[in-house]
Amino acid sequence: MRVTLLGTGTSTGVPMIGCECSVCTSADPRDRRLRTSALIETATGNILIDAGPDMRQQLLRAGVQSLHGVLITHEHQDHIGGIDDLRPLNYRMQTSVSLYSTEHTLGILRKRYHYAFDAQSGGSSRPNIDLVPITPWQAFQLAGHTIIPLPITHGPMSILGYRIGQLAYITDASYIDDHVVDAIQGVDVLIINALRDQPHPMHLSFAQAQQYVDRIGPRRAFFVHLSHDLHHADLLHRLPDFMQPGFDGQMIEVVE
Repeated sequence: MRVTLLGTGTSTGVPMIGCECSVCTSADPRDRRLRTSALIETATGNILIDAGPDMRQQLLRAGVQSLHGVLITHEHQDHIGGIDDLRPLNYRMQTSVSLYSTEHTLGILRKRYHYAFDAQSGGSSRPNIDLVPITPWQAFQLAGHTIIPLPITHGPMSILGYRIGQLAYITDASYIDDHVVDAIQGVDVLIINALRDQPHPMHLSFAQAQQYVDRIGPRRAFFVHLSHDLHHADLLHRLPDFMQPGFDGQMIEVVE
């Protein structure tokens, strides 16, 4: 299984509009971060995690020609704003694309993309999507793999992380329950959010994220949903070898 980090930035992206800080003006391409998303490539299909407003650019850059499903973590716009751009894949595959998330999140998608479910709308002007409800802890099959949705706390919200074989993917967490820590103990690869050094009510800080990495004990950990407070090169120098800041386009092989 291969994971491509399509985006590693926070909700504003990096550089942030109007900002002239040292990260936003950095010449290091690893400091340019689209909104956080990931592509899972397996022998039996492609799985996308989140479909934010940069999805079109991300899928073009990754050369994606088909998707077997999209796992949605939650309904914030930086995670669902690109769903309309699934249309070209509908044309190419001649089929719908299934989106998986909680009943709550799918209800919001149905309202926000109401025209996708309106029989009066022209077929070429709306994405052909199927909404598939899933429940935390209830495993399901997608592209030949078992997916376990994980309950994650995001400030006042309950959202989803995912375990796919030896991969655990958690974004936008502010707290991870002990049961989830136990369920992903010792995975090969952990992808986890770490917004910045300063505490934040909705997201893990770097210190908090590192504490979870230590408790989970993955072979390798990659940090995503990074703000413009953090230079990639500076993070590399201060992290142990098995922990890395992720960067857009990074490809990670997961031992199965």
